[in-house]
Amino acid sequence: MKKSAGIILLAIIFISSLFYSTKTTLASEMSFTVKAILPENQRSQEVSYYDLRVTPGQKQTLQLELSNDTDEDIVVKASANAAITNDNGIVDYSYNKTKKDSSALYTFNELAKLPEEITLPKHSKRTVDCVVTLPEKAFDGYILGGMYFEQKGVEEAAKSNESMAIGNRFSYVVGVLLSENDREVKPELALNKVSPDQKNGNNVVLMNLQNKQPALIKKLQVDAKLYYEKEKKPRYENHQTALTMAPNTNFDYKIDLNEQPFVPGNYTVKVTVNDGFRDWQWEKAFTIEEKEAKSYNATAVNLPPEQKQRLPWHWIFGGIIGILAVIAGIVYYFRKKMKQQQMQLEKYKTHEEK
Repeated sequence: MKKSAGIILLAIIFISSLFYSTKTTLASEMSFTVKAILPENQRSQEVSYYDLRVTPGQKQTLQLELSNDTDEDIVVKASANAAITNDNGIVDYSYNKTKKDSSALYTFNELAKLPEEITLPKHSKRTVDCVVTLPEKAFDGYILGGMYFEQKGVEEAAKSNESMAIGNRFSYVVGVLLSENDREVKPELALNKVSPDQKNGNNVVLMNLQNKQPALIKKLQVDAKLYYEKEKKPRYENHQTALTMAPNTNFDYKIDLNEQPFVPGNYTVKVTVNDGFRDWQWEKAFTIEEKEAKSYNATAVNLPPEQKQRLPWHWIFGGIIGILAVIAGIVYYFRKKMKQQQMQLEKYKTHEEK
């Protein structure tokens, strides 16, 4: 019992740190507010998000109160989103079109239905319903998601006047945590694909980390080292602590090359991960091809000119030699043919003289 209580308390503390309202306006400029109306199956009344104990096949309507205290009517865009782990290692609820993780049985966006647009007249309040339909089959662990609200028109304004639009951007997230029992589900982490890539014009190596279980990870530590060929000392490395992972999600952890070009060859990454309770260790080899390295180096924004892609002279010379060989072959063919024709002509003349 003490162990279960500790797990529940840890989950509540963790989720509290994850659910937030994103505001980029000043308090006096707030366009609207969102408040969760907590139902009877709420596990804790001390939090402002939905932490619900549900049952298989249950259909529940979650209610939220939206308020507009301004002097203008506004339209709010809304979406019920599955929680993801973004590439900064942070649980994120702001994406409504994300690819379902291969390990996930259910995602919040599949279970929840929310109006896409909500009109709020000036100085008014409105109750909005989100209908959640639980799967018939029971599940252990957590389904995690959030209801995301943003004032409509911000993106359009940003295109016409970005400096003005940024100051007026305003959004809310109300988190939803669904569980059916207190059975502990432990994370199961995996290292998937490793590959060279580019982020914001910077050369990086990406390592896809996956949480295969419906378990929350509050404090993830990742230590990644990149080795070239058979070198014993890593060329590049990255160590981060206090990352978070949502249940049944994956993200790309990166090693930055720090203003260095990709060098073609064979590489190995060694990755150690700790979720606060146990370690995972992986070692994976991969190859960066010469053509691939040159392509990334040519478009990297942080490389000095001398390290960008140079002209591939060996290919150029090879091409020139090939073209010359073709020309020489054509010349040889026509000279040979002309010689044969000349010999036939001389033979014909000799025959006529006789």
